[in-house]
Amino acid sequence: MRRVLLKALLAVVILLGGLVLSAYGYLRRSLPEFDGTIIVSGLSAPVDIIRDADSVTHVFGKTKLDAYYGLGYAHAQDRLWQMEFQRRVGHGRLSEIFGTATLPTDRFLRTLGTGRAARAAWESLAPQAKTELTTYVAGVNAFISTHHGSQLPPEFTMLRFEPEPWTGPDVLAWTKMMAWDLSKNYSTELLRHDVVAVLGADRAADLFRPYAADGLTILSAADMSWAKPTGVVQTFRSAVEGRPEGLHYDWSQAFASSMNFAGAGGALGSNNWVVDGTMTASGLPLLANDPHLEAQIPSLWYLAHLSGGDFDAIGATLPGAPAIVIGRNRFIAWGETNVMGDVEDLYRERLDATGTHAEFRGVQEPLRIVNETIGVKGAAPVTIAVRISRHGPLISDAINANNAESKKIPKPAPLDPLAFRWTALDPEDPTITAVLRVNEAHNWDEFTGALRDFMVPSQNFVYGDVNGHIGYYAPGRFPIRASGNGSMIAEGWTGDAEWTGWIPFDELPHTYDPPEHFIVSANEKAVPPGYANGIGGEWSDPYRAQRIVDRLRQQSKLTVGDFASIQADTFSLHAAALLPILLERVHPRDAADERAVSMLRQWNLDASENQAAPAIFQAWYYELLPAIAGDELGPEFAADYQGLDRASYRSRFLLHTLADRNNVWCDDIRTPAKETCDDAASAALHAGIARLTGQLGGDMAAWRWGAIHQGIFAHSTLDTVPVLGRLLRRTIPHGGDWSTVDVGVVYAPKPFEQHALPGYRQIVDLSPANDSRFLDAVGQSGHLLSPHYDDALPLWASGKHRRMRMDRAAIERDAIGRLRLMPR
Repeated sequence: MRRVLLKALLAVVILLGGLVLSAYGYLRRSLPEFDGTIIVSGLSAPVDIIRDADSVTHVFGKTKLDAYYGLGYAHAQDRLWQMEFQRRVGHGRLSEIFGTATLPTDRFLRTLGTGRAARAAWESLAPQAKTELTTYVAGVNAFISTHHGSQLPPEFTMLRFEPEPWTGPDVLAWTKMMAWDLSKNYSTELLRHDVVAVLGADRAADLFRPYAADGLTILSAADMSWAKPTGVVQTFRSAVEGRPEGLHYDWSQAFASSMNFAGAGGALGSNNWVVDGTMTASGLPLLANDPHLEAQIPSLWYLAHLSGGDFDAIGATLPGAPAIVIGRNRFIAWGETNVMGDVEDLYRERLDATGTHAEFRGVQEPLRIVNETIGVKGAAPVTIAVRISRHGPLISDAINANNAESKKIPKPAPLDPLAFRWTALDPEDPTITAVLRVNEAHNWDEFTGALRDFMVPSQNFVYGDVNGHIGYYAPGRFPIRASGNGSMIAEGWTGDAEWTGWIPFDELPHTYDPPEHFIVSANEKAVPPGYANGIGGEWSDPYRAQRIVDRLRQQSKLTVGDFASIQADTFSLHAAALLPILLERVHPRDAADERAVSMLRQWNLDASENQAAPAIFQAWYYELLPAIAGDELGPEFAADYQGLDRASYRSRFLLHTLADRNNVWCDDIRTPAKETCDDAASAALHAGIARLTGQLGGDMAAWRWGAIHQGIFAHSTLDTVPVLGRLLRRTIPHGGDWSTVDVGVVYAPKPFEQHALPGYRQIVDLSPANDSRFLDAVGQSGHLLSPHYDDALPLWASGKHRRMRMDRAAIERDAIGRLRLMPR
């Protein structure tokens, strides 16, 4: 009997092994070919696609158009599934392959109209830009047309479909979603609305304290000799005066409950800086950039070098689009951070009884109705009638429909008719033209001339060139409002908050060869108070910017290595500001609290991953908001306020509140006693230590920040699939906090996980030595079986880079792939 069982077990093992090997063999068929010759249509001459020793893709063509074609082919080789998913997000077509699970997302995006906006932008695009995008798309389609079934990425096999040919609007659809991710202050407007309705204007003003009047700004008055220091900026308090009573107060929750945007997640911000030759060892500029966006695998970014004729550029691309988004060419370099400008407004609309007209200044205006049909796998198509007022689509229709169908109990109350105004929904959007022209610019005039077409998302561009010049510009289409500052939901029927025009390009923040010899932007406010061309927005507190400025001023004769050290800096200016106050307030409740306080008193304020003190401070900080304001806000508002994009508001609120031991916020209204801020700080520490003990054990000396603070690279589409999601995701210990240059912001629902991070880093040396470097956080390939799926992750975690090679001989040396596309 035992022998029979052993034979049966052996047979099962052999069978399972065979199945695994068969699956492995099947999956390997979809790995791209990196070597050989492929005949394609649409090229003027042969194109070489060379993967260098670091797997970076270099495309060499006879012309710029041929190089774009080759990039389209390479993008499809390495990231076709990612591209397919992204265009379906942009067009609201996920349910065609995922079924009813993604219907709420599709309904919202079809109502919002990112796909309609992409198609309209395509129709209005300049002929040259259309040609360049069409050529790139032809390269994508050359791959799609010759790869089917098991030759396609495994996700297509799992979902049992093949991709349609790509089009120009598909390129623009994902750029609209990137703009959404980098423009979305709508959620803060909704939360402000709710908090004002619940707590009143005064308490809300405490929670949404403005950027400090004396806070560091990107530009100084000396940088802005061209501007007139006039104008009065409206405060939050004045913006909410006279708001009507009896407003609904659950709009932010209704909005959040109605959708889930996989693959277009939370954006935190970015760092960039440039110094001129007076500050460098080479005597020519150095430029650095590290954008902070959602951590995912495969990465949002793809490293590429394009060379064709006199066109030669290298840097980070977005799979699905042809241009170098951040990088350099032979003459200039550029980097970007988010301006955090307010280019979205929400308007309450007053509709007639039929729901087909909206009142505006006493006149009933007909709504535009657009019918959208959503295909749903395994179910009947769903047709929605999108209602659009003069202020934009009524997104409340999608939110209310989604919440009505949800299983959440209790269901959120329906929203009033709410229209969404956003620059990216305008029919003309030449932003892609601007990016394409930046790639070709030779000097400041050509660079800024290209930026005139840059509309959305508004970005802080830093610039350097091989002739020694540096500069900064904040292009974008920023609305001029008839009244108000866009921080609150407006009443659409009055006409008082209409957009009356755009800030002229020449009046947007900019400087060229500034007297300070450097420029730093890290999502702080662009201009000093009092300037009429100051752009309203949700700026980050300037901790990161200040630390970069401090580091630059501490050193002379800066090198690429010095810039790399700054990018990896984890010194916490936030802790330097808050911790002394906390240590004055705290009264430890037990021996563990005492030990924690002792360790914090000895901490050097470096939030490195190999120390215990950063973990203690972060756990303490996380518990402060619920200890101080949880009673007033309630669990849902408190959770919303803890979100990624509230980090600076939360910091300002806590610093201001804790400075006064008897601040009214520290009293717990749920108890008869009168608590002080000492009580709240002590309770928060005790709760934080209990949380850490539960996760790390009782030996505080063995605690390490990196043991619980992990960078989470979730698969962009399949992370929630049991077993498979865990197989596809990657995690790695990381230091820093939300205020450090090497940013380490935590994901509020899981307070020590990091889901937004510097996914791309570059340092450009504009001297003839060209010791330029860059790195994508995870890897070039989107295929699990590729050795380049996650090979960059250890380099990223240690703050290292790869060479930004532009010389063909250096690229060919030890190259891992040489593929030639031959014209048919």
